[in-house]
Amino acid sequence: MKAVGITYERKRVKPMPVCLKKRLDSHCRAMAVIVTTTALAIGVSGCAQKKAAATIPAPAATAPTLAAASAAECPPATPQAFPPNPTPRLVEYFFLDKGKHYADYAKQINFTKMTHLNLAFGVPPKCEGICTASSDMTFSIQGQSDADIAAIVTVAHAAGVKVILSVGGGGGDQRIIQFYNAGLSAELVNSLDKFVAAHGFEGVDLDIEDPANMGAPFATFVNALIANFHPEGKIVTAAVAKYLQSSMPDASLRQFDFINVMSYSSYDEALSSLKFYSVDEKIARDKIVLGVPFFGSTADDSKEESYQAILAAYPNAWKVDLVGGGPLDDGQAFRYAGEATMARETQLGEQYGGVMLWSILGDAPAPHSLLTVIQNNLNTSHAAQAGNP
Repeated sequence: MKAVGITYERKRVKPMPVCLKKRLDSHCRAMAVIVTTTALAIGVSGCAQKKAAATIPAPAATAPTLAAASAAECPPATPQAFPPNPTPRLVEYFFLDKGKHYADYAKQINFTKMTHLNLAFGVPPKCEGICTASSDMTFSIQGQSDADIAAIVTVAHAAGVKVILSVGGGGGDQRIIQFYNAGLSAELVNSLDKFVAAHGFEGVDLDIEDPANMGAPFATFVNALIANFHPEGKIVTAAVAKYLQSSMPDASLRQFDFINVMSYSSYDEALSSLKFYSVDEKIARDKIVLGVPFFGSTADDSKEESYQAILAAYPNAWKVDLVGGGPLDDGQAFRYAGEATMARETQLGEQYGGVMLWSILGDAPAPHSLLTVIQNNLNTSHAAQAGNP
């Protein structure tokens, strides 16, 4: 994903579950699909390395074949059942590519059951050379004017939705890191506070995805965020992932009002991530919000496509979680969350702190909107959120 001057990349947990590998092996054997070693981007099973020529099946035939193989070889995992959270959150990230503006989308967004709208991403300028106290630390959401921001904030607030500024992002996080590594956390937070106040945001969401830069300076920056925004009655949240957690100080993780867990690979990975944060990291379940994808990716995460684009190329894609061999990106296989999996993940997230989605514009229209699936399976309301961060 790109914005003006910054290349954004949403990083995810890399390892594919063994169960999904078995599904892909079975799928390859069943279809006898051999494209080329480049086009077969599945890349996780032995069958993907075969080189004998074969005919690619029609996209409409691909999905049911995979679904049958998946159900036979890999039955759904059974999660430990917890009672539903009476106040689950629905956190929606809103990211726009270069040339698009919030004002153009403000009245198109479906705010039903949404509790938090995270605007992605707020960043300061890149320093020319070494960052100093005199460097420009003025925050902006690249490509968005004050009027654009006001347009989206106004309609969100009218719908009872909290608007959060997400700062950093995969790639954009370097704009934050450059300052806190230079010992300028207090100064940067002071600048951020002015931007948040000017636009009426209810808080900030920290998205740092560089494990090499999440040590003591990161902890100092988090401390500064909490010390500044909590006394103002604003919330501080974070986007987190298992692959980043060993680099983040434990004390920092426990300071956030809630965490948005980036777990976009599969239902089994969602279970694993929730268990990791609730059991291993001992974070209260109602502070753990499960991330779900409105996009699909190849097995090696080298390519992403929106759910909308996947469904346009494969009309039956809503029935399953893996498609390939068709017209999209030379037949590369994409894994994602179809409607049934999205419903299960929503119900799972409701047992914790709720559901977070990345990102709004990746959804498909009716009758196969993933947002509608979430809304139909998440028992929440704006009224229920009173007093909840």
